[in-house]
Amino acid sequence: MSQEEVRVQNEAVRRWLWAFENDADAFEELLHPEIEWFPIEENHTLFSGIEAAMRNRRHWLETWGHHRVVLEEVVEDGDDVVALVHITAQGKASGAEVDVRFHAQFRVRDGKVVYIFDHAERATALRAAGLAE
Repeated sequence: MSQEEVRVQNEAVRRWLWAFENDADAFEELLHPEIEWFPIEENHTLFSGIEAAMRNRRHWLETWGHHRVVLEEVVEDGDDVVALVHITAQGKASGAEVDVRFHAQFRVRDGKVVYIFDHAERATALRAAGLAE
């Protein structure tokens, strides 16, 4: 995940973002046992628990051949983080191209990611995280 000009201060989220693409073991270590993940590409279907989160990660990485993930903005306060994520990708089998932006809301507990909800709108994500401007 490219973080060319945007830096996440929260260590768990920063490491999670890197590990998502690069290291399955590190990714798993950063998941709280009570992780709840509502990804935008799965129509916000709940993935609950470490095994489900690992399956979601594996499925995502297996679906896309070429992909690029860039953080464009981060708003955070301690263990609450909202990151504007920009994904461009091409499907391995279909060749379908996607170009999507969403606001990932992270919550950290005990140094591990315990909650992720991918919001379409910035204001909604910030309100949900208690970071409304």
